[in-house]
Amino acid sequence: MRKLFILGLAMFFLGYQSIQAQNCDTYEIKLNKQVQTKNYKEAYPILKEALQNCASEKVNYYNFGEIILDELAKDATNEADKKKYAQDLIDLLDKRIQYFAEDKKAFWEGERISYMLNYNLIDKQQAYDAFTKLFNSSEDTQKVSANTVLLYYTTALELLNEDKIDFNQALDVYFKTKKVAEDNIELRSIEYGKLAEKLDSIQKINPQNQLTAAEQQIMENAQSAKNVFVDVNQSMEAILKEYTTCDNIAPMFINNFEVNKDSIEWLKESYASLASNDCYDLPIMQTIEDQYKIVWKKQNPQEDISVASSSNNTSSTIGSDYADGARKFKAGNYSGAIASFQKAIDQVSGTTKGDVAYYIALSYQKTGNLSNAVSWAKRAANYKPGFGAPYQLIAGIFGSNANSCGSSQFEKLSAYWVAADYANKACAVDSRSCSWARKAANSYEATAPNQEMAFQNGKKKGESVSISCFGGATTRVR
Repeated sequence: MRKLFILGLAMFFLGYQSIQAQNCDTYEIKLNKQVQTKNYKEAYPILKEALQNCASEKVNYYNFGEIILDELAKDATNEADKKKYAQDLIDLLDKRIQYFAEDKKAFWEGERISYMLNYNLIDKQQAYDAFTKLFNSSEDTQKVSANTVLLYYTTALELLNEDKIDFNQALDVYFKTKKVAEDNIELRSIEYGKLAEKLDSIQKINPQNQLTAAEQQIMENAQSAKNVFVDVNQSMEAILKEYTTCDNIAPMFINNFEVNKDSIEWLKESYASLASNDCYDLPIMQTIEDQYKIVWKKQNPQEDISVASSSNNTSSTIGSDYADGARKFKAGNYSGAIASFQKAIDQVSGTTKGDVAYYIALSYQKTGNLSNAVSWAKRAANYKPGFGAPYQLIAGIFGSNANSCGSSQFEKLSAYWVAADYANKACAVDSRSCSWARKAANSYEATAPNQEMAFQNGKKKGESVSISCFGGATTRVR
C-alpha cells in the first residue's frame, strides 16, 4: 500500500511539473505577443504572474519585462505610477541577477544603476558610488553597456561641476571608463576583423563567395556594438581633451605615488593610464616603472628579473623596451625606436603585439625602408584583427610610391589598384578607418589604369595583375 502511495505521489509530482512547464511556456508566448503589439498594460499582470510562478524558468521573462516596465514607467501620467513601475523594473533586474547570475552579471548591475538614476530612485552621488563599486570590484566591467560607461562618466563630471568630487576623482573615472570603452572596441574589432579576413580570403578564390548567414549576423552585431563604443569613447575624449594632456594628469599620479607605491596593481593601472595618453616622456612614468620592478622583485625573490623580462613573462615589467621605443619614436630617433620595439615585441602578448608591430612599421616608413614597413604592417594586422591602421599605412606606401613599382607605365599605375585594395580593406575591418579609406580609395582608383590601357597590355577586367615592389602584391583589373 505504501509503495502504491509513493508511486502515485511520484506520478502526481511529475504530472504537476509537466503542467507547470506548460504554464511557463504559455507565459512566454503571451508576453511575446503583448510586447510585439505594444500592449504593455495588458502584459503587466501576465509578467507579474510569470515572475511569481516561474521566476527561474525563462530568461525571456526578463527580456520582455525590461521593455514592458520601462515603457510603462516612461508613459506613466503621474509620479506615483512612474515610481511604482520603475521600482518593479529594479526588482525585475534583481531577480534576473539572482536567477541568471551567469548571464552578464556586470552588464545587468550597470543597467540597474542606470535605471535607478534615470528614474530618480537614487541621486547622482549614490549612482556615482554604485558605479565606482561596480567598476572597482567586477572583473567583467568589460561587459557593461556603452550606456553604463557614458552615464558613469557624465555623472562624475556633473558631480565635479557641483564640487562634490575633485578633479583627481573625475580623472580616475575618465581612465576607468576609457579603458572599458577601448577594451570593448578591441574585442568587437577582433570579432569583426577575423570574419572580415575570412571573407576577403574566400572572395579572392571566387568574388561571389559569401560568409554564412550566422557569420554575417555576427559581423553586423560586432560592427554595431563597436561603433557605439567608438562614439562613446570619442565623446568622452572630446569633453576632457584639454584637461587630459600629459602635463595636466601627471600631478594626480605624482601625488598618489607615495601612498600607493607598494601596490603592484596601482602601479600597473597608473602606468597603463599614462601610456594610453602617450605620456612616455613624463618622469613619473619612469618612476612608476622602476618602482614596479622593485615591488615585483620583493614579491618574487626567487626569480631573476632580467630572465623573466625576456621570456614572454610580462609580469616582471610594465614598460621597459616598449616605453623606450615610444620615447625614441617621439624624439625622431627611428632607428633606435626600431631596436627597442623589436625587443618589446617578445615581451608582450595578444593584440599588444599588433600595436608594437605597427610602431615598427611606422618607424621603418620614417627611415625610408618601405619594404620592411609593409612587412611589419602586415604582421601588425595579423597580430591584431580589426585594426585598420596597418592597412592604411600599406595603402599610403603603394599610393605614394607607385613610380617604384615596375618599369612600364601600366605596372606603375597598377600600384594604385593595390593601394585602393588596402584602403578598402582598412575600412572593411575597422570602421574608424572608413572616413579616410573611402576618399583614398576613390582617389587611387581614379589614378589607376583605364580600360584602354589595360586592354593594350593584354589584360581584361577581373584578371589578376602582379607587381613586385614593397614585397610584392597581386590585384585585379577593374
